[in-house]
Amino acid sequence: MRSGIRSHVGRVLALAAVSASAAIYASGAYAATNLGTFDYWTAWSDTGQSGKICYISSTPQTMEPSNVNRGAIHFMVTFRPDKRNEVATIVGYPIHESNPNASASVDGRSYPMVTSDNAAWLASVEDEPGFVQAMRAGSSMVVRATSQRGTNTVDTYSLRGVTAALNKVIEECPG
Repeated sequence: MRSGIRSHVGRVLALAAVSASAAIYASGAYAATNLGTFDYWTAWSDTGQSGKICYISSTPQTMEPSNVNRGAIHFMVTFRPDKRNEVATIVGYPIHESNPNASASVDGRSYPMVTSDNAAWLASVEDEPGFVQAMRAGSSMVVRATSQRGTNTVDTYSLRGVTAALNKVIEECPG
């Protein structure tokens, strides 16, 4: 299980801030600064309560089933002053609370995820640096989850450009 409630609450708040920044940018209000798009991944910076936040994000290249109505879908890796390599996803629907199937995999190696509302994080904070390294070395990433209605979804992301985007946020947020 996740390393404590403190970590989970902090992640929910951080993801909400990042989600809001991405939504504001997409709507044209430009709260977050676009640091560049690298193939399928975009690097961003913003300012949070604890200081400068940098993150990368992408949307899936394929979403299954394709006939399901979903909201915004993003995968993110966040760098904050007090936490680096924070891996999270927004899946675009309320996730089933007792979802034992939520996972993210890179080139076939699967990592379990914990869920809340429409978001998920790696189940083990200790896995995050290795997961990000796997993203750098990999070619595709798959996120699986189950909605409250019982629909199993599979979102597939290309990892082309993830290394350049990560390098950009590390340059922008070196701390």
